[in-house]
Parts: sequence; structure tokens; C-alpha cells
Amino acid sequence: MLKKMTLAYLLAIGCFVFQTSAQTSPASPEPAKNQVKTPKAAVSAEPQKVDDQAPIQIGFWFDVPGNTQRVRVNGFRFGFPFSGTSHVSGLDLSLLGSDCAGVNGAQISIGFCNTSTRSHGLQASVFTCWSKVESDGVQVSLFNKADKSKGWQVGATNLSNNADGGQVSLVNIVEQLKGFQAGVVNVVTRSIGPQIGLVNYAERSSFQLGLININQKSSMPFMIFFNFSK
Repeated sequence: MLKKMTLAYLLAIGCFVFQTSAQTSPASPEPAKNQVKTPKAAVSAEPQKVDDQAPIQIGFWFDVPGNTQRVRVNGFRFGFPFSGTSHVSGLDLSLLGSDCAGVNGAQISIGFCNTSTRSHGLQASVFTCWSKVESDGVQVSLFNKADKSKGWQVGATNLSNNADGGQVSLVNIVEQLKGFQAGVVNVVTRSIGPQIGLVNYAERSSFQLGLININQKSSMPFMIFFNFSK
């Protein structure tokens, strides 16, 4: 009897301790509520800087007045006697000299025409036309020069590193030619197209027609009347 009472007493104490520990133990954290993400403010791109533009501009000297250097022209610019150096889309007409960043249209001057980037259209002067990057159109003057000519060069002397078109003058000199040369003296390093003149010289030329024809890659490096590379 005493053993049964002792066992019951121990069971009662154990239940009491278990309930007390369950009540005093920290409650498990509730699952976090779904947090609504606050959208980040969209970072607006900085507006692209747009160059100032003008329909009409008059220059007196290179970059005088100052707007002939910083303001692009969409229309007409007159240089008396020289024009400015900004880009022109339209007509740049100067008395003695025109020096533009680039031209889309026509650049005409008595003295010289020069573009520091590209010329798309017509460059015409009495003495010199020079496009330092690319001439995509026509150059007409006594001396024409372009790093890359895509069109025509017509004058007394034509120079180009790469010509994709025609050279017509007394003297034509080019490194790589895809087109033709017609003049008194024609000089080319490599030509895919004919050379027509009194004297034609090439390291390699597909066809030469003239009085004297020198073609180093030909079976006959020197021939009269015609020659071609092998």
C-alpha cells in the first residue's frame, strides 16, 4: 500500500513539473508575415546633352565669333573670309577657307575646304580639299586628299589611303583601290580595277591600259599598251 501511494505521489509531482516547464518555455516565433517590398525609386537616366543648333551662322575668322565653334549648323553658314569649325548639315560657303568638324551637304570655298572627321556630299575649292577621315561623295580642287575616299576625286592631284570609287586627275596616288584611276600618272599599291593613263605603276593591279605599264606581280613586270597581274 505504501509503495502504491509513493508511486502515485511521484507521478503527480512529475506531471506538475512537466506542465510548469511547458507554460514557462518561450513560445516559438510566429512565421514572419509577408513583407511588401517597397519598390525602389527608378533612377532616371541623365538627359543626353544636345548640341546647340542654328539654321544660319556667319563667321569672320576661325571660331570667331565663338558660336561658330560650339553651335552646329542645320542650314547655311557663310564665312567672310573664313568659317568656323563646328559641324554643318547643309551648305558651308566661305570666301577664303572652310574648316569644319564634318559636313553633310556641300562645303565650298575659293581657298580650301577641310573636314576633321567626315565629309558626306561635295567638297569644292580652287586649291585644296582635304577630308582627314572619310570623303563620301565628290572632292573637286587642284589638290584632293582623303584618308578614305568613297566616291570621286577630280583635280590635278589626288591622294588617298583607300579609294572606293574613281580618281581622275593628272596624278593619282592611292594605297588600296577598288574602282579605277584615270590620269597621266597613276600609282597604286594594290588595285581591284583598271588603271588608265600614260604611265601606270602598281605592285599589283588587275588591269593597266597605257603607254607604260609597270606591274610587279605580273608575268611581265614592264609592258607597253597594257598589263595585268598574274
